[in-house]
Amino acid sequence: MKYAGDDAPSVAKMPSGGLAVTVTDLLTDRRELTLPVDLVVLVTGMVPRESKSLVDVLKLPLGTDGFFNEIHPKLRPVETVVDGVLIAGCCQSPRTVGESVAAGLAAVAQSAALLKKGFAELDPLVARIDPDKWHGQRRVPDELPVRVHHHDRMGRPQGRHGRPRHCKGCGGCVPACGQDAIDLLGYTDAQMRSAIEELIGTVEPVKEPVA
Repeated sequence: MKYAGDDAPSVAKMPSGGLAVTVTDLLTDRRELTLPVDLVVLVTGMVPRESKSLVDVLKLPLGTDGFFNEIHPKLRPVETVVDGVLIAGCCQSPRTVGESVAAGLAAVAQSAALLKKGFAELDPLVARIDPDKWHGQRRVPDELPVRVHHHDRMGRPQGRHGRPRHCKGCGGCVPACGQDAIDLLGYTDAQMRSAIEELIGTVEPVKEPVA
């Protein structure tokens, strides 16, 4: 059962001598349930460890409970949004030893698949920097998942495309750049403007009735 933090379950002794636990279950539309039980065992609650420095470096997403989030609990249970970073065990949620071992084996299998391949597949739709429009903008917004751009001492990007292998293709740097110096391949400003203009051109204007 899942209950609210400010509405803890209550335990009472039944006339027959057994115990009954009364709880307001959030998963059944806040229905109050009374469950007869043979034994009540109290355990210490598990809370996630503080790992702000690790989160800042790897940009790993945290849930509202403070545990690390996977991409999908069923389809991709040990993968994160950061390629090559896998999670397993109690860093995801409170788990038993068996559940932690199963998650650890899944993470090992995923990492072995990456290493045995011998090469890394990169997303072709990455951010591209135009050095002619770049004027020494050194800071990369904190909201981006990775630090995709590297600069020389003059604040200019190294190479025409920065370092594509570090780019996630999220496009977050495009609106954050105040100099309009970054484009996302496949979704450039010119392509978007062309698509919008073509769409507007194919829509017939609404003809108002003549009185």
